[in-house]
Amino acid sequence: MNDKEISRSLGNEFGRGLRRTSGYEETRARMDAEGLSEELLNRTPPVGLNLQLLSEMSGIHLLSKRINRRPLSVAMLGLASVDGVEDTQRFVHHALNTTLSNFHIIDIDEDIINEVSRLKREKSLSHVFPHLIDARHTDLADGSVDIVIRDHTGNCCPPNIDREIDAETFRILKPGGTSIVNISTSELLPISENRQGIDLSHGTRKSTAVTDALQNHIYDLAQFKREFGNDMESVRGKLIEIEHPGGFVVFGEDPNGHGEWFRGLGDHIGLWQRLGFIVSDLKSRFGNDSHTPPLMCMRHNIVLTKKE
Repeated sequence: MNDKEISRSLGNEFGRGLRRTSGYEETRARMDAEGLSEELLNRTPPVGLNLQLLSEMSGIHLLSKRINRRPLSVAMLGLASVDGVEDTQRFVHHALNTTLSNFHIIDIDEDIINEVSRLKREKSLSHVFPHLIDARHTDLADGSVDIVIRDHTGNCCPPNIDREIDAETFRILKPGGTSIVNISTSELLPISENRQGIDLSHGTRKSTAVTDALQNHIYDLAQFKREFGNDMESVRGKLIEIEHPGGFVVFGEDPNGHGEWFRGLGDHIGLWQRLGFIVSDLKSRFGNDSHTPPLMCMRHNIVLTKKE
């Protein structure tokens, strides 16, 4: 399946399902009205909440000093809500104390890209550039971007696709550039209440084919059932271990059953370091997400620096 086919056949379905079950809009509205609270931190966080947490981190303060008010080129790989455009602009202006020279927004969800395009027109945001394209192949030039923001995209695609997006992030960043990653990991997932587990990380030739599909190209349960049969509906909501140790996929409650993927933090850090990133700062917390029943996970706000 090529980039355009992914956008046309999966992007809208996946995006709608993700927003429906994650409750981004409700969390955002409550955050605006109430401010941060322990209860809101225990929900699936919209990008605005993550950027607020990042603004308090020492790695961001040091980055602001290093930038020294130089205008920035920023790329966001994956946008859960159009609010993330203005959230990012505020973050750049206030936390990094500078301006945007250009802001590239990459997503496979045509609805999101259309919303960004409408916002661009209505607010005359000439520096905003929406791209309906797979984040593994952004078409941005090598070493052209100062900052790449990835807000939970690692939880929204199969693990091998996420690893390719990590490599693309490294490619488009300037030497010394910054990758901001917000991600949930799997360390607490097995103790989530009222969730059964299925281990496919070792098994027969058939389970290996299933695992390979889940690692590489399945985005939701509807697609999974088309490929392997309607009896796959039985795995909805279960913790399906597809990589050992600690690599899981969970299919959600929406009609198409969007997938969410969780790996251990060590798995992510190991890849970043092999690519050539330095972990400059990391802030972690634990909480439940907005699924029913909730998934217990670790959440991390991470600042990575591309080696010069």
